[in-house]
Order: sequence, then C-alpha cells, then structure tokens
Amino acid sequence: MKFYTIFLAIITITSVFSYSVVGKNFKRDVKININQNAFSDLPEQCSNDLKKFQENYDCVGLTKLTRENFKSLCNVFNSEECQRVLEDPISHIPNCKNSSLINEIFSETAIEMRKVEMKIICNSDEEGSLCPVAEIFIEHNRNHTEAKKAIRRSCISKKCNEIMIDSLPVLLNETKQVESFASTEGEIDQDIDENVNNWVEYLKSKECTKQYSINDATSLRIGSTFILTLGLILSFF
Repeated sequence: MKFYTIFLAIITITSVFSYSVVGKNFKRDVKININQNAFSDLPEQCSNDLKKFQENYDCVGLTKLTRENFKSLCNVFNSEECQRVLEDPISHIPNCKNSSLINEIFSETAIEMRKVEMKIICNSDEEGSLCPVAEIFIEHNRNHTEAKKAIRRSCISKKCNEIMIDSLPVLLNETKQVESFASTEGEIDQDIDENVNNWVEYLKSKECTKQYSINDATSLRIGSTFILTLGLILSFF
C-alpha cells in the first residue's frame, strides 16, 4: 500500500521532532516497526474501501508534504469536508474497522498528531513566511539540533511563538500515546512532562518574547515614520 510509507513518515517526523524537544531524557526513541506484509493480509473488502478512500488522502495526511504542495494541502485540511472526515475516518472504511493496524493508522492519536502538524505548517509569521518549525516538518528534517534551533527561532515572531506554546504540549502528549501502539517499540521516560513545561516556560519568558517585541517596535517606528512623511507631503497641497 502506498500510504504505508507515508504513514511511517508522518509518525516518524513528528516523533523525531518530539524527541528533539526533550533531548537526552528519552530512554530510547519510540520506533515504528510495521511489517509491510501486514497490509497484504487485509481482507479484500477492506482493501477496496481503502482504494475508494484515496480521495481523502490529502485530508488525513497520507499525501507526502512538500514545499510545492503544502499550501494546497492546507486548503484541503482546513475545509469543512475534511474536518468532517477527521471526526471519524474509520466510518469511511467500514470494512476495515476490525483491523488493529488500520485502527492505529486512523486512530485519534494519529489524527491529533496530524492536526498539530498542520496547525504549525498552515500558519505563518507576521510577514506571511513559514514559521521555523514548519520548515522542519516540510523539509522532513530529522536533525535534533536543527529542531531545537527552530523552536528557539520561533521567539522572533509572536504568532509563531504562540502557535508553539499551544502545540508543544499536545504534540508531545500524542507522541507518548504512540508508545502504546502495537506497531511501535521503545519507551519514554516519565519526566517528559517536566521537559515540555520547561520549553513552554522558555517560550513564555522575557528572554524569548523580547525578541518579537523588538520586531514589533521596529514595525511601529516604520509605520509612524510613514504616517509622518505622508502628513508632511499632504501639508504642501
């Protein structure tokens, strides 16, 4: 199945990003370990349902995300139709409801990871550019150091920073849930919540927020200068 590798990519990149946040406090990475042959064992009726469900792949995250297609995927994801599908994906593939593997792929945990990922990707900074962490997801970057740098760079933009403050706890919580999947192996330290809290506290700190405050002040000065200049020009007429 084509979506086999896409599913692995989604869970892997979001999980690797999560590992980067908590760093060395993970005992070991939670790894995806699905036997691709398991898909060939699906009942024929289930396989047929999945083929019909292909029209929703853009919605549920089974289309590979790239720099070229992320805007169109965001439009699909944010549509009312897609949000209805995400409420209960299994209802669209009823003949697969008894497959534990398919239930994991379309589980609430997997869907929530997708929602958080798309929230980060589909929002931009004040200039309309991608937020730093969005770049990590779009480039499928698995470098832990780069992921941490991206979080810190979120401080430059108030919008990006607030998105990360909201998203980190959810993203990491869902990563913890992935540990219980039958298709995963490995475990996570119990102090993961403390690490998440530390990151959120940093993003809320003055050390972080003063960076976008400076940018806001610069924008305000530019705006004020423009208004003053316009006033001087109009005074000549």
